[in-house]
Amino acid sequence: MRPEADADPHWVSALAGCSLTAAVRRLEEARAERRLFSHLARAHGREGRASYIEIDAPLELYALVRELRPAHVVEVGVSSGVSTAYLLEALRRNRRGVLHSVDRPTFATSAHRPRASWSLPPGREPGWAIPSGLREGWDLRVGDKAELLPQLAAELPQIDLLLYDVPHDDAGTFGEFLSLDPRLRRGGVAIADHGPGGSLCGALARWARRTESKPVGRTGLGLYGFAKHRLHSKATRRPHRGAPGSRSSSREVQRP
Repeated sequence: MRPEADADPHWVSALAGCSLTAAVRRLEEARAERRLFSHLARAHGREGRASYIEIDAPLELYALVRELRPAHVVEVGVSSGVSTAYLLEALRRNRRGVLHSVDRPTFATSAHRPRASWSLPPGREPGWAIPSGLREGWDLRVGDKAELLPQLAAELPQIDLLLYDVPHDDAGTFGEFLSLDPRLRRGGVAIADHGPGGSLCGALARWARRTESKPVGRTGLGLYGFAKHRLHSKATRRPHRGAPGSRSSSREVQRP
């Protein structure tokens, strides 16, 4: 397991609506969580695998939680729990907020022959690599997301951050996002992973149009974030390509 080397402060700034300076500071804080990273790396090493499929941006997720200061975070897809651990650590540092995670695990046939890159080792449960000290107050729900997400939508007063990290199809995904949409607050952020370099799926393009949320892509990762009903202000907008001092590490996706 390798530490994230190319965290993108521009992506964090655009989604959180914070200054680039604040985004950089939060990413540096996340990178300094060496004890957490070492624990996760050792846990994976003991299971004989270098890593499990996760959103390859745990530092950005941590930074977003620190800046947004959410009361309720919903995560779909847990696997070994790398992203989950960084979300929980950020919530702990905030001293507020609850993470509600949904996962329907698949299991490897043996420790050395995993069935899928996100499958769990025999005898393990979702989030098995998360330090025990971060588990208190974690709301983990194991089962079918098609059933559990509407339940969460009925129970929670609001959703401030939604992380959707599972294989998906257009019909199911659009319906699931619609079920959560009434709870995703104005200015709340949704993030979906489409695999390495994947393009924005039709379901979330439709949802973005419906909620007037411009998708912001994270270059090279297939990650797309949406700040609901908030177009980015001049304070957080990236410089135009080619402008002095500009950097191009994230991209804004035009509405289809």
